Amino acid sequence: MCILLVVLELGATFERHMKSILLALLLLFNIVVLSQNSGFKSTMQQQSEYYHSLNLKTDEQFDSLRALENGVVSKNQELTTASSATCTLNKRVFGWHPYWVGTTYTAYQWNLLSDLCYFSYDASPTTGNNTNASFAWTTASVVTVAKNNGTKIHICATMFSGHSTFWASATAQTTFINNIVSLLNARGGDGVNIDFEGMGSSDKIPFTTFMTNLNAALNTANPNYKLSVCLYAVDWSGTFNIPALNNIVDLYTIMGYDYYYSGSTTAGPTAPLYNYQTSYNYTLAKSITTYIKAGATPSKLLLGLPYYGREWEVSANTIPATSTGNFNSSRTLSYINNTPGTYNATNKSWEGNCYSPYYSYQNVGLWRQCFIDDIYSLGRKYDLVNQRGIGGIGIWALGYDAGMTSYWTLIQNKFSNCAPLVCNDSLFDMGGPTRNYYDNETYTYSLSAPTGSLVKLQFKSFSAEQGYDSLFLYNGTSVAAPLIGSYTGTNTPGTVISSGQSLTLRFKSDGGINTFGFKAIRSCTPQLIVTGIDTNESNEELLLYPNPTSGKVFFDDQTIKSIQLFDALGKLILSKEVYFESEKFIDLKLLNITTGLYFISVHKTNDNKVFKKIIYSE
Repeated sequence: MCILLVVLELGATFERHMKSILLALLLLFNIVVLSQNSGFKSTMQQQSEYYHSLNLKTDEQFDSLRALENGVVSKNQELTTASSATCTLNKRVFGWHPYWVGTTYTAYQWNLLSDLCYFSYDASPTTGNNTNASFAWTTASVVTVAKNNGTKIHICATMFSGHSTFWASATAQTTFINNIVSLLNARGGDGVNIDFEGMGSSDKIPFTTFMTNLNAALNTANPNYKLSVCLYAVDWSGTFNIPALNNIVDLYTIMGYDYYYSGSTTAGPTAPLYNYQTSYNYTLAKSITTYIKAGATPSKLLLGLPYYGREWEVSANTIPATSTGNFNSSRTLSYINNTPGTYNATNKSWEGNCYSPYYSYQNVGLWRQCFIDDIYSLGRKYDLVNQRGIGGIGIWALGYDAGMTSYWTLIQNKFSNCAPLVCNDSLFDMGGPTRNYYDNETYTYSLSAPTGSLVKLQFKSFSAEQGYDSLFLYNGTSVAAPLIGSYTGTNTPGTVISSGQSLTLRFKSDGGINTFGFKAIRSCTPQLIVTGIDTNESNEELLLYPNPTSGKVFFDDQTIKSIQLFDALGKLILSKEVYFESEKFIDLKLLNITTGLYFISVHKTNDNKVFKKIIYSE
């Protein structure tokens, strides 16, 4: 690694640490640890322990360290604001600010950050007091700046071990609770985020009791104080009593990372949107489904996502690849951005099962793979948040993008009133392009097109458990809109076009069999407004019945390609492409239209169009 030594006047204290810092950097790059509550260390814990060991104090000292780690001088002074300050968030964006990212907060776009969580109060299991000398909540400039910009401010409190000792000491718990309340009072804070990692099934009851007591103390001190808790990506041991916690917790922050971690024997995505390997089927989509099924209120769920990835030395440049165990390291977005000689378009590939990019290159003749999000893949994860209707996102960690404006712009484009309407992209169930959807899923979301356009969905494949799992399509912005159709088994929707700017999907699955679900292409098509329709019916033969009708209209013609319905003023009401004999009908009752005169345009395989009048009369 190329290290550019930056000469800064940081005082004798920092100079004495220079050799230990460089040595610690080398050690950090080769630590082998595992994740969350499966008995191993998460990236959050790994990084916290490393930076804590350096015993640095000031933002300037950490700025210099960051420059060493990235191999460049900090680019903060070069940053500009790309996003509009007038945009307003419609989801919660909760970002952890670790003390070691220094002054990167000068590039935070505050209108796009609803909550800043200062990391971290490291709780002693024995006393409940903070053991982190770098925790500067009472004086930290970032807390002041966040508050001045209207961003909510939270304390993140951590405990990575010794939980049973903590549960056994009522005094330690009381001290912790009193300290947190005092710190919030001192800065006019908004809440506390509890990140207790490494817990197991034996911690379930005492943790719930502790959270109940903490919530009561917060409410007594200030009813506006918010209590949030970090949930593991996979709750292997059933640590969290979600029904009980749901009554006292304001927010859940799912730690949606370390699915593939430093101890994994296979290199893989830190935060897989979809399943990377069939033998290890844990994903962001599944985590959300699991916690909602357990009883978490969806609006309380925030999906924490990483501004980092992980790099492995692998035995061969294959997908998937086996880790040699000799090297793995976390890589931040800023590190990737500042090392273009290694992480460039030539070395970049796309893993289509999990929807993640990765870099592969050779180092001293040995292959390495680094899985880390780019703008597109992270944007698809933000889409998941919107599709599942949960409360928003968390970011681990603020500053890991070194202020690159593209990541703030992405937040603006997905979670604000300035978000553009996206037309062309793929669309999948929660299993993604190649895997099955999950059990016990229920979700609804809408797709919208720009003014003058309609939403078009072309289903490339469809399969759901017959009679139990179903997809419903509605012609509007919600399930209150007219139902276009319900689909189960292999009854594919084919191609569906909305009559207005929006189309809504609702999917549900039970706890039994699941299949490969659906794959579709979404696009926008121009809205066709026909004026001056010739009310004289075409002479070309077309059998349409019954006419007048009180509901369904059937077409007896083998050459029909598509059907369109217009009102008397020429406005398009419905556009439907026909693939199967069973699709050659329109049910006017489902379109939420009034009785009266309508026109039907039938497009035939010989490219002729036939107009017919029809009377709708209930």
